[in-house]
Amino acid sequence: MKPWRLTFEGEETFTQAQVDEMIKGHFTQEQVNTIVAEEKRKTQDRQKTLITELEEAKKNVDLTVADRSQLEQRIEDLKTSSLTAEEKQKREADKAKKEYDSQVKTLTADRDSWQTKHAELMIDTAITKAAANEKALYTEQIAALLIPKTKLVETLDADGQPSGNFEPKVSFPDTDKNDKPIILELTVPETVKRMKELEQYGNLFEGDKKGGMGAAGSQGKGKKIDLAKLAKTDMAAYRKLRKERPELWQ
Repeated sequence: MKPWRLTFEGEETFTQAQVDEMIKGHFTQEQVNTIVAEEKRKTQDRQKTLITELEEAKKNVDLTVADRSQLEQRIEDLKTSSLTAEEKQKREADKAKKEYDSQVKTLTADRDSWQTKHAELMIDTAITKAAANEKALYTEQIAALLIPKTKLVETLDADGQPSGNFEPKVSFPDTDKNDKPIILELTVPETVKRMKELEQYGNLFEGDKKGGMGAAGSQGKGKKIDLAKLAKTDMAAYRKLRKERPELWQ
């Protein structure tokens, strides 16, 4: 058994041998245990009070970083001073896990942020390139229409298995041969090419075809725009047209 000391509140500290001599013939072992437990409780109460005071001191906005760090260390030391070896071990394990979880959360957030930026760059680059190839006049408008409908999709290899490579795919609203609304999953080049073929996007590209948001200025030269169809196939273009050319609804 390791030597121990007993401290009575407001008095000096006694060694184990001194305590044994003092209690010989005066106290039973049970009484000694009670005294020791009571002194331990008082010590813990004093520590709790001090911790509370230090926690209040931490709220001082004028504290320097160094002062705040010292307070936090003092509080931590007080909290662990009365713990058993098993409790200290568990406390250290919990602290290590908390730090690990925090690091994982930070790294995951950083990874997701970079993935998002990379995806946005890939999509924007693909749209800009496709718009240039199709001789678009208003690349920004095409991007505004397609970006909300575009996401990165993993491609398949020659055996139909995931390749690990990704490319932008657009969920593009169109109509089938019976003029019923459908959603096509197209690559960005396929989408921009299809937009160039549709009258409602005609004003976005070079050439004689005028449609969509430019239809009102060329109704005498081409077919009248089908507003109902435009509303079904591309609500964004429909709303823009209604805002810019309200006379079409009069």
